Amino acid sequence: MSLLFSFLNVDTFAQISTADSIKYSNQILRIEQQLLDAIPSGDTIVWGKYLDRNYFISTEDGTTYNKKEFLTTFGPLPKGYSGYIHIINPHLIFREKTAILHYVSDEYEWVLGQKIHTAYSTMNVYYPVDTSWKILGGQVFEIPQLPPATDVSKEILNTYAGTYSLADTITCKIIMENEKLYIQKKNRNKEELFPETNNIFFRKSDTRGRKIFVKNQEGRMLMLERRNGQDVVWKRNF
Repeated sequence: MSLLFSFLNVDTFAQISTADSIKYSNQILRIEQQLLDAIPSGDTIVWGKYLDRNYFISTEDGTTYNKKEFLTTFGPLPKGYSGYIHIINPHLIFREKTAILHYVSDEYEWVLGQKIHTAYSTMNVYYPVDTSWKILGGQVFEIPQLPPATDVSKEILNTYAGTYSLADTITCKIIMENEKLYIQKKNRNKEELFPETNNIFFRKSDTRGRKIFVKNQEGRMLMLERRNGQDVVWKRNF
């Protein structure tokens, strides 16, 4: 892997020269790309080589693994699946005998001909061993992405319009305007709600949250503000 140093932000400590920091940065990034290249085939040999025996990682779904546990999660992609992962936006910090690498794992996958693109925020902690490096620990988080908006009829959108209350003094408005739906809370500008389905909406300013419109058993319209599987319930005023 070639390294364009202009894309790399390196913070060095006094004992490391600029030339050495570039050298070490290239070494670490080459190792990291080797590890990413080994994922589609499920190759654990290269991973076992560079992981410290006390290695610990927290993955994108919050699961934690030690080295042995982590290596058991590897396996080749199923038949009809293919893909690759590239490093983008790398940043390295050297402190004492430690190097911290943060970058975006830019993943492209083809599932029976259908293309999927996912990005992960990745951080690994390296330390030098002889002429190479080992990884002591890491964290990976999936970077949320918004889905494409779907088309919903103005008749359906209009059924959600109204004033909703969280408490007597806390309200928000769902506004139907020019065949689009908007939300406006007190002292805030209105924001467009984009339909993911007929009753699930998202805002472009919030990749994780959703507004879900449902009726309770009494037929009253509710707006569920959902994040991480938990809901804050707003009730539409009669």
